[in-house]
Amino acid sequence: MEALARSAESLWSLGVNPFLGKTAFLFDLDGTLVDSSALHEQVFRDVLRDSAPHLLKSFDYETLKGRSTAESFWDLGVVDAAELETLVSEKQRRYRAALREGKLRLMPGASEILELLRQSGKRMFVVTGGSRRSADAALAATRIRDFFEDVVTVQDVVNGKPEPDGFLLCMERCGCATEDALGIEDALNGVEACRAAGLDVVLVNNPGLQGTVEPAFPSLVEFRLALVAEGERELV
Repeated sequence: MEALARSAESLWSLGVNPFLGKTAFLFDLDGTLVDSSALHEQVFRDVLRDSAPHLLKSFDYETLKGRSTAESFWDLGVVDAAELETLVSEKQRRYRAALREGKLRLMPGASEILELLRQSGKRMFVVTGGSRRSADAALAATRIRDFFEDVVTVQDVVNGKPEPDGFLLCMERCGCATEDALGIEDALNGVEACRAAGLDVVLVNNPGLQGTVEPAFPSLVEFRLALVAEGERELV
């Protein structure tokens, strides 16, 4: 399968939009649709500060993006099962409390691109490394749940990102062929998961990775402009 990373520029030069043939759009949630990265990072830091301060020095949230909470603590060196369960539970509790306090916002352009895709008859799904409760809470808090046919969380699969399990399960559930689907991610773990599943993928909302992952867009605003190309009428 010819990857979009290699073909997008040449197709655009011919006046062809490489995204128009996609029928299913598989979105990551945190950092892609909802502006939760800073919130997740702060909650992680707060929990580590209170319960495992010796791990703060090695904590780098960028490398953990797309990983589940449990996998993140495991990567930091928490291997004791009881301690791991305690830290995961506390981190998720504090994150959901922040959602109830109204601290979560959509990423710029999120509502507009979702509305465009819905009006265009495209199918949309969420594939997240988060837990079911946290994902449901985030989608409810930002009022975007109704855009999606299905939501696949880390609790639905054996392995989280960068393994492809979540995307493979999503395509199995929806009956999508890989060539008809597009992954939208903001982190390298998610990009690698899409590629491992055989999906074309675009990167958004991560200036630090632009130039190393293609195609990439500064935000969902620019990705929406790429979707519509010469006007929204091309997509519908």
